[in-house]
Amino acid sequence: MSEDALEAAQRAYQSAQEALHAARRKLAEAVLDAYANGEPVGRIAERTGQSTTNVWNTLAVHGITPRSHINGST
Repeated sequence: MSEDALEAAQRAYQSAQEALHAARRKLAEAVLDAYANGEPVGRIAERTGQSTTNVWNTLAVHGITPRSHINGST
């Protein structure tokens, strides 16, 4: 592979990483919005193709846990 091809591949890789990070942020925002609007975690998981554990992990990063949900402190 030539130097130009290596540099082009690195630029493409960097762009893909940036797009992935942006998509993850948008997904996290959508999960938070859905939860704030009363959508159950199970339904959010179904709609996003994630496990409920992944959804709870996304919420936990923002201080929302199953325990805080049950206690009504969110």
